[in-house]
Order: sequence, then C-alpha cells, then structure tokens
Amino acid sequence: MFKTNRIPKKVILLFSLIGILVVLSGCIGSGQKPLGWSGILISDNDAIFGSMTGKLIALNKDASTPRYQISLETTTNGGGCAGAVTTVGIYGTPVVSDGVIYVSTYGGKVYAYNQADGSLKWVYPGTGSVSAIVSGIAPNGDKIFFADTNGVVYALSKADGQKVWEYQTGAKIWASPAVAGDLVIVPGFDKKVYALDINTGSPVWTFETQSPFASAPVVDNGVVYVGCFDRNLYALDLEDGSQKWVFESPNWFWATPVVADGKVFAPNLDGNTYVLDALTGSQIKVIDMTDEVASSPALLGDNVIVATKTGKIFSINVSSMEMKAVTDLALKVIAPVTVSGEVVYIHTQEDETVYAINPESRTIIWTFVVS
Repeated sequence: MFKTNRIPKKVILLFSLIGILVVLSGCIGSGQKPLGWSGILISDNDAIFGSMTGKLIALNKDASTPRYQISLETTTNGGGCAGAVTTVGIYGTPVVSDGVIYVSTYGGKVYAYNQADGSLKWVYPGTGSVSAIVSGIAPNGDKIFFADTNGVVYALSKADGQKVWEYQTGAKIWASPAVAGDLVIVPGFDKKVYALDINTGSPVWTFETQSPFASAPVVDNGVVYVGCFDRNLYALDLEDGSQKWVFESPNWFWATPVVADGKVFAPNLDGNTYVLDALTGSQIKVIDMTDEVASSPALLGDNVIVATKTGKIFSINVSSMEMKAVTDLALKVIAPVTVSGEVVYIHTQEDETVYAINPESRTIIWTFVVS
C-alpha cells in the first residue's frame, strides 16, 4: 500500500476545499453562474447530455445532428455556486429508463422527458424547488433516487414524479447515489456513507470518517468503493458497511474508479491512476497520466478510458496495464467519460464541445459545438 508522510487533517481538509474551488473553476463563470459538468448518456440512437448553457440536448449519436434541444429553467437559487443566475447548471449526467429521460438541475428540480420526442412528462417539485442539486439520478425499479445540497436523499415514483420517501442527512450531498440490491448508497459532506433501504429510506448502515465525501461510489462484487477528502479510497462491505481496506494517496480521488479484471483503476488529482488489488487494496501499479484527473473513467472492452483535466485521452489495458495515448483535445474535461460500442464520447467544459472518438484508430468521428 502506498505510504507517505502524514499531514494534519485540518491542513488536508483546507487543501481539499481549495481543490474543490479549483475543480469548480469549471462551474463558476463570470456572474457566478453554475455551468455544470454533465456526461453523455448513450441510449438507443441518441447521445443525451446537459449543456453548460442549461439545455437538455439529444443528438443523433452517429451523426451529431441534434434531434431536440430543451432549455431548462432559469433560476436564482442559492448554494455552493450561488449568485445571479440566468441559466441553470446541470451537473449530473441524464439517465434513461423505460423510454424516459430523467435529469436534475442546480435550480433544484428534476425533470422527466419522453425520449422519443422530448415532451415533458413531469417535473418535481411541481411548484417551487428543493435545494440545488449537484447529484445525478439513479433509476431502479419503479423509482429514481437523487440527493440535494441540503443533504436530503429523495425517492420519486418514475410514473408521476411523486415523492415516495426522503431522508435527511447531516450536510450537503454532491455525490450521485449508487443502487445495489435493496440499498441506496450515498456519501455526504457529513463525513458519512449511508446505505438506505430502497423501499423506505431507513438507514441500514453508515460508515463514518473524519472528512467529507463528495465523490460518487461504485459497487462491484459486494464491495462499495468510494473516495474521500481525507485522500483515501475506501472499500466497504456492501452488506454491513464494514471497512475491508483503505488506500492512502497524496491527493484526493474526485473521479469514480473503474473495477475490472480484479483490479481497481482509480485516477487521482495528483496526476496518477492507481491500480489496486480489488480484494486487498494493495498497490499493483502507478500510471503517470501527465496531469490531474477529475473526470470519471469508463471501461471499453479490455481498456479503461481516462481523460485528464487538460483533455488528454488515454487507454489503459486492464490486463497489461499498459497506457496508450488516444488523442489530445487540449480543452478542459471534468465531465465523466462515456463509452458505447467502439466509441468514446467526451464533453468538454471549455469551448463546450462533444467529441465522438474511435480509440482504436485514434480518430475523431464527429464533433458537436454547443451554442
């Protein structure tokens, strides 16, 4: 396991909060406007994402031609990116379930649109708003799950957007929930990871550290993997929340790791991707990415696709752990990487553009510039 000289936790938290502001340089523009970092959702023949201009956009995934663009609400709602807002920020990647697109906004609303034609199905709440939402949405069964910056976790009915239950945690939540079995896993700024009953919202277990959580968890083979502001990556038992192992790094894990071939591929803001044994947390390899990574990677066949914050795209083979350069977009990338078929989709947070890239031939298939 990686070892380093310990730094007082208050200093760690200070640098972590500075790190948040650095990351949020992609979400705060002139006039304190939240801009968002939505990833791309591929569903059927659509590439769907939330733009930094506050639109839900559906493109033909093969040709980049827009099928529809829907402007979401304008807002002056407060929160971490508060200020005089004219367009709404969209941080969570939209999701599709049973032909319906669900998307959350920094304005404190959740929308459901019919994917076929972009028509509005419902909006929650029907009037007013909840606190600003940075979290994405997790659909499961007949419900969707999300959290707001007031620390409330919600379950809504997919059919009509009515609230099924809510659970108040101790502080704001940015991380998107993960659903596994009968549990909704949600890390929060109150330094806890919650496992809530999917039907009632009652806590089944909690795991507590000395620092907040902002990164979304990933669940694989009965283990919850989640990064914390204390610079650690934790592996927790899904059943009872007990700690299986912890890995300490020089910086914090903003990106959600990928688990493949018995290994955890965890990009870090120190500019490395740490390859860890999924069972023990022991370090297998450190891969120099040349720059910090805030974007969550994705698994494409036998390769993990990683985007650095400066737009360098790399492919890491899960068996050999050899890294190959795919392309250099030379633009800021914070949004998560998306893969579908043989194609990688990247949404840049500078000169806002969506790229479809063939990683094998290292060619750009098409681009769509958001206006």
